[in-house]
Parts: sequence; structure tokens; C-alpha cells
Amino acid sequence: MKIHTMFLIFIINVIFSNCTTLFIYWIKPGHNFSESKLPDPPNYSDKKYWASHPELTDEADLVPENSNLTDNQKNAKADVFFVHPSTYLSDKGWNADTQASLIVYGLSPIKLQTTVFNGSAKIYAPKYRQATLYSFIDDSGNAEKAFLVAERDVENAFLYYMKHENKGRPFFLAGHSQGSMMLINVLKKHIDTKKYPNFVAAYLPGWAIKTSDFAHIKPCNSPKETNCYVSWNSKKWGSQLLDFSLPPERYVGGSCVNPVSWKYNEETIEKEKHKGAIGINFQGTKTQYVKTKCQGEMLWVDLPSDPNFESRRGNKKNYHTADYNLFYMDIRENISIRLEQHLNRK
Repeated sequence: MKIHTMFLIFIINVIFSNCTTLFIYWIKPGHNFSESKLPDPPNYSDKKYWASHPELTDEADLVPENSNLTDNQKNAKADVFFVHPSTYLSDKGWNADTQASLIVYGLSPIKLQTTVFNGSAKIYAPKYRQATLYSFIDDSGNAEKAFLVAERDVENAFLYYMKHENKGRPFFLAGHSQGSMMLINVLKKHIDTKKYPNFVAAYLPGWAIKTSDFAHIKPCNSPKETNCYVSWNSKKWGSQLLDFSLPPERYVGGSCVNPVSWKYNEETIEKEKHKGAIGINFQGTKTQYVKTKCQGEMLWVDLPSDPNFESRRGNKKNYHTADYNLFYMDIRENISIRLEQHLNRK
């Protein structure tokens, strides 16, 4: 089977549940990439180009219902620069307009992912001309150009944030999927150089973040370590990469830091140590709910059958869309721990 054909199967079976084979052609842009056909570039001095910003009232200010959590951005001692995942499933062009909705399949990444930081950090989440989802299977060269546009926007947003918003405060970098992919460039060019001593840590699930990507930044290997990154890709317990027909660069060779133990290893962590998940209904928490283990590039998750966490995109072994909310309380607590360690460093 040719690789391109495998990519098509991936999109049909993993991304677009309940769709026909023809759907893949519906989301393929009908023209080659062209700079002249790009949406207008974002101007980050204008708040409309931010999906979340401390001066805006937005979904990042929310907390799960019946959770006893609070939004503490007003008093937070740190910031997070967060890059949202792919939400553009259109054939209209290779890159999204920044004013397009970020809601996909009725779910909001700002609500389900970004809010995990609002107990410890002010949230800055830029809108950017993200590459269309079809880009992940394209082999024509158009996708590479589309990703470069998205990468350029994210870097510009980060530089704007550092110049005009950060003011020397401790900061985290975070993203998911395409967002994590975009932050590799930011980390390489601006963090790995040790230019910003107020960098705390990066949370980069949903993409293959390789140890070879950086010269100085390594995977975190404890809950308190700083100036490091964490990344994981959640899959059903016992899964193999062959179960997913994945584009190789998406997961192969990626680091796995267990988001319950925060260690870079293959140790099994029993569910009793799991701090808590939230479902897609954004209500309450389920504590001691999942067992986890890093298995190569994958994070195996022993998850009870529960539609509140299962993928809406076909392959029930792939928990990609739940990378954050499966470990919502674990991440929220860990952000506070790493920040405290950074603030108390000598």
C-alpha cells in the first residue's frame, strides 16, 4: 500500500467519523498554495487577533462546572502563551482566516485545553493562519508552504507577546497538535538559546517532540523540573502504531512524559495516582480514573468506556482530542508546582 493511500485511510477512519470516502476530496483545497490567496495577516496589537487575552472576556476564563476550581488569572504570577490545535477543516484554502471559528465538532480547544492554566497563569492564545487539516496528508509541497505561514504567524505573536505583554514575568509555552508543532520553531529560535531566563516549561502534547529538536531543552523527568518540556500522545492501552495509519512525523520518535508521574520513562502508573479528568461536557472531575504507561512514542491509557472522553473522529483507540482533558487536574496541579519551583530558584 502506498504511503499516500495510507494517509487517506487515516483521515477517513481516524479524523472523520461517519463520513464517506468522498469527504477527503471535499476538504482538499481546489488550488495550489499561493501567497496571493492567503487571508490577511494578523496584527497582534489588535485584540481581535487573540483567541484569549487577559484583557478580554473569553472561554479561557471558564472552569468546569461542579469542580470547585476558580479562574485566578487576575492574581496570577505567571503567563502562558498557548497555541491552539487544528480546527480548520475547509477546502477554501490552505490557510485559515484568523477570524474563523475555533469550534470543531461542537468542541472548543480554548475551553477544554487552555483553561487548565487559568489557576496559575494569565492566558495569551493567539489566532493564526493555521494550515488546513488536509495539510497533514498532502504530499504535493503545498502543505509545507501552508505550515510555514502558520509558523510565521505564531512566531510573530510570540515576539509581540514578549515585547509588549510579558514584562519579565515567568511564562509557560503550551499547545496541542498543530499548536505544539508550531511551538517547536519558537523553542528552537528563542528558548533553546537561553535568551529568556523567565521561561518555566513547555506543555506540548499531540505531536512528536523529539529530543533531537533542541540543543539545551530536554524532556522533563520530574514534577518540579523547569526549563524543560513535556509531551505525550494518548492511545488506548495496548495500542500499536499500526493501529492508526498515522503520518510518520506525527508520532514516530516523539518523547513521552507521563502526565501523571511527570517522568520520562515506560513505568506503569496505577490509576490511584491519577489526579483527575474532565469530560467534553466540561463538568466535574473523575479522579483515580485511568492507568497510564509510556510505551515508545505512545502514552497508553487504560480508560473505561465513556463517551465523555472517546474520540468523535472514528478510531476509538485514539485519544488524541482528549490529551489535555484526560489529565486536566494533573496538569493544573503540575503547572502550579513548576511555577513555585521557578519562583523559589536560587
